[in-house]
Order: sequence, then structure tokens, then C-alpha cells
Amino acid sequence: MSKRYRTESRVAGVLFIIATAATMASQMIVEPILDRATEVTVLAGREGAFRTGVLLEVLNALASAGIAIALFPILWCCVRGLAVAYAGLRTIEASTGIAAVCGLLLLLSPDMGEIGLVWHDWAFLLLLLVFSTSACVLYPVLFVFRLVPRVLSVWGLIGGLMLAVSVLLILFGRIEFGSMTDLVLSLPIWINEMALALWLIFRGVDMSALPTERLID
Repeated sequence: MSKRYRTESRVAGVLFIIATAATMASQMIVEPILDRATEVTVLAGREGAFRTGVLLEVLNALASAGIAIALFPILWCCVRGLAVAYAGLRTIEASTGIAAVCGLLLLLSPDMGEIGLVWHDWAFLLLLLVFSTSACVLYPVLFVFRLVPRVLSVWGLIGGLMLAVSVLLILFGRIEFGSMTDLVLSLPIWINEMALALWLIFRGVDMSALPTERLID
């Protein structure tokens, strides 16, 4: 593998792990606290756990923005327009994540609980839709320029499309958030993100398919 952009690759890999782990941990903490059947939030005695979940969502948002920054010089060498698009989408994802956090914070107010719950749910679904779109931008670039093994690129693209389908089905009321169908459709991309992260950390990206003049010193 090329030694160029090793630092950027490793940073991106670490941030992928942080973002994925923070998202999963936050959902495991926050979701049981939210009673979606009645849209009533039960926080009594669990404020500490709830705030931990909120902080994890903030961490996910920051990691998402960091991934965009770390991968930008690598993608810039490949397709500049898509590098900008990917950075923009991950930035929008981070901003949407912060908006979802604001919805959670509203749950701390008894009078705003129902609004906060709806706000968070819609913002989080939008976040997932933007994330899946960014995956459909990233993985074709990785595939065409052979930056990582093509099996990871194809897996990531299919996983991103499956997640988008899941989000759209939820938005149109065909399936429930957190249902078995949602899990089956969304799990492949999360596993892929971890596999990609480990590859970036330990092997980096292969820039050998790119002409030397396109590499940024």
C-alpha cells in the first residue's frame, strides 16, 4: 500500500470507529428511555444515562465532520467534485446530528417533551438519509480508483443503498424504526464501516492507480 496519506487514512479509520460506536451506544442508551408508543418520555432516575446518550450523539456528529476533513485530500486527488460533495454531505450530516441532539435536550423540559421526541426522530432519519447518500458518493470513488479492496467498496455501496431503502420505508410508514426489517437493511453498512475503518488504520489507501501529478504533497 502507498505510504502517502497514511496519517489521513489512520485518522479517518479511527473516526469511523468512533462515529459508529458512538451512534450504537447512544441508541442503546437513549432508545429504552423513550416510550414511542405513547410519545411520553420517561426520564425519572435516568437523567445521567440520558445525558450520556446525548453526549455520544454529539461525539458522533463531530466524528462525522472529522471524517470529511480527513478523507478530503485523498478524494481530492481522485475526483474533485465528488470530494467536495462528500465533504458537504458529511458536514450536513454532522449539522443534522446536532439538530437531533437539540430535540433530545427538549425532552428535559416537561412542556416540550412531545415536540422534542418528534424533532429528534425526524432529524435522526434525515441524518441517516444524508449518511447513506454520502456512502453512495464515497464507495464508487474507492471502487474506481482501487483505493481499498473492491469487496469493501461494493459492500459499502450496497449497504448504503440498503440503508437508504430502510429510511424511506420508515418515512412512508411501511416499517417501524428499530424493527427487524430495519435492522436487516441497516446492519450491512455499519459492519462495513468498521471493516473499512480497520483497513484504513492498518493498511491505508492504495494511491498507485493515480498518476503522480495528481497526488498532493
